[in-house]
Amino acid sequence: MGTKLSFILSLSLIFFHTILKGQSAILAVNSQSKTILHLSATDGSVINANFINLSSLTTNPIIGITQVQDKIWITNQGASGEIYIYNLDGTYSSTIPSSTGLSNIRGLNVVNNEVWVTVGGGNGLPANTIKRFDFAGNPLGNHPTLLLPFDVRDSGAGSAFIGSFFNEGIQIMSYNGVITGNLVGSGVLNGIQQISKIQNGNLLVAVTSNSVNSGNNAGIYIISPTNGAIITKWNALIASGVIQSDNGNYIYTSGSTIRSLDTVTGTSSTIISGGNYQYLTRVNGFLGVKESETFKASIYPNPTKGKIHIKSEEAFSSAKIYSKTGQILKTFDQLKGKNNTVDISEMVTGNYILTLQDIKGEVKSFKVIKD
Repeated sequence: MGTKLSFILSLSLIFFHTILKGQSAILAVNSQSKTILHLSATDGSVINANFINLSSLTTNPIIGITQVQDKIWITNQGASGEIYIYNLDGTYSSTIPSSTGLSNIRGLNVVNNEVWVTVGGGNGLPANTIKRFDFAGNPLGNHPTLLLPFDVRDSGAGSAFIGSFFNEGIQIMSYNGVITGNLVGSGVLNGIQQISKIQNGNLLVAVTSNSVNSGNNAGIYIISPTNGAIITKWNALIASGVIQSDNGNYIYTSGSTIRSLDTVTGTSSTIISGGNYQYLTRVNGFLGVKESETFKASIYPNPTKGKIHIKSEEAFSSAKIYSKTGQILKTFDQLKGKNNTVDISEMVTGNYILTLQDIKGEVKSFKVIKD
């Protein structure tokens, strides 16, 4: 019986790790603290407000963020702009320097198997351009575009949409850099920032200021990707970044807050405040911790009624309990030595993940079944 149970638990742990590695997360930029927040893809709730900290790399604002294969790219909006590249576990990888032609950069996205970056220009660098890179960070050239480009999004049909922070609308540019017209005309929207897509394929657009010409105010707009028609809009807010969560609501940044908009009732609620929040992105294959291959430990009993005894070959300092969606539910600090006991008696019956962190910062994780 014990052998059979161990086999089942081993299979369950492998399956659970597959879920973790394949799960989605939402990442949000805090320009003020130079940090990246990890939010739940389900509802936008905060899982880790300090997932990535870039304060040692720059004092300039950070604004844009996107996933490029198994990396996270983040833009520095300073006059000497840079792109910081991180691994999916939040560890630093590399930097693309301003000498590649970056200055005053904002949003970026993968377009036609390249990374397109919106560049305001300055310090002798080309203004109002799309800077192109391959996935390794090598520059591929520029495409001139409209005034004050702030974000770019692949249409999936041989072209990209580029939004203007001024009042020039959303431009359509073919993959080879030819401007073929406007999806949204000049004067319809003013202060376009992030452009993302929702589950049905329509564009989700964050707008930060009012348009005198059209009467469209700052807010969140649903726009048809085929003819540019405004399908739905919520004007009683200001939005810089916006993305759809799995529950169908829209997570958006509005100055010092990240908020959730209920698309049924039209009401919004605060998720977190105290910062200067910018763009958001969905990351797939996200794993918040890097699993150690050398950290040896065991736990018992499992399943458990509450108490979990932990034995380790090395001293460890903390333990955390995660939900199946990757949200931290409980933290045990100030653990000492190689043998400790933690108690989850108050938690409901179900499956959880227990992670241990040793004194070197390495992590080991286990599936825990709470009876």
